[in-house]
Amino acid sequence: AIRSMVRETLVSPQNLVLPLFVHDKDVSEPISAMPGCSRHSIDSLLNEVEEALELGVNHFVIFPKIADNLKDNHGTAAMDSKGLVPTCVRAVKSKFPNA
Repeated sequence: AIRSMVRETLVSPQNLVLPLFVHDKDVSEPISAMPGCSRHSIDSLLNEVEEALELGVNHFVIFPKIADNLKDNHGTAAMDSKGLVPTCVRAVKSKFPNA
């Protein structure tokens, strides 16, 4: 019990989750409030996922930029099968089935 309490914690790329910010535009654009972060198009999202997988990171969370007129208190846009999140997930799973 003591040994497990004081042992070192090992963190590897497989333990990480990469946040990916996406929008429905055709080009990536920097997020001014988050230096070094960008909102990705679907194409650049796939490039980011590919690079992360090569580095051993294989868990991702998608943060979409949803137009204000599509937002509601029930998150309906997230459940739309033609919406941004499902489209991104399909694109990632199509190219990287194990991601």
